[in-house]
Amino acid sequence: MNSTEAPRLTVPLGTEAHRLAKQLATETLQLAPASIKREVAKRVYLNTLAVYAVYSYLKWQAYEPQLEQGDSWQPIICARWDVADLVLPGIGKLECRPLWFGESAIAIPLEATEDRIGYVAVQFEEQLNSAKLLGFVPSVEALEIQIANLQTLDDFVDYLERLELANSFLLGDDPVAVQVRDVLNTRPIAEIIAQLEQIYCNEPEDERAYAVKDVFTGEGIYAGSDRELGEDVDEGDREIELLELAEELLEKLREIWS
Repeated sequence: MNSTEAPRLTVPLGTEAHRLAKQLATETLQLAPASIKREVAKRVYLNTLAVYAVYSYLKWQAYEPQLEQGDSWQPIICARWDVADLVLPGIGKLECRPLWFGESAIAIPLEATEDRIGYVAVQFEEQLNSAKLLGFVPSVEALEIQIANLQTLDDFVDYLERLELANSFLLGDDPVAVQVRDVLNTRPIAEIIAQLEQIYCNEPEDERAYAVKDVFTGEGIYAGSDRELGEDVDEGDREIELLELAEELLEKLREIWS
């Protein structure tokens, strides 16, 4: 089922939401280039309302999102970049993209395509006294999301739960988790977990281990930044070692996500 067949949730936007949006837009206005000050202020105001709407929804779902930890709350960043991110501690960073009633797609700025675990579509009408959450996608393959392709809010909550469970496991002391952290080195765990979830849900079972191995090595469509193999380990042996670790990790994920 896509979001056109599912109910959308309307989130009221009261005085506090507009106070924060006005405050951030005003602070950003002072830092924006003179030629685009008005455009930047409008963009920041709407982005802030979108973030606040998703923040409110997640609070209702008993999560503890942190408004001020995101780039979207930093005037010096907002003056230059079109970002509307919201941080969920222990899970990752969501992008909350606004659109107007009647629009059929959401444009995704290039600067909003990294370090994101998902994208939530937030629809507005002219009055701006409420926002409608249309749905989400866990990842983007292009700089545009069609509304018809959104997953439902129920899917969104299930997705966050899987990420939360996987995060708890990978930060724990299970030997498999310890090995995975060693392989990933300094790469962000939250982003890797989102990639693992997509592999688990979308790849044929007999191809999952190879896709996870590619994530480990920084290759393939799900992978993040590159990682060089150690000079003291034969490349062929290393590939086998990583494939075995991928199979062990998938078995652990099967246990916690079942």
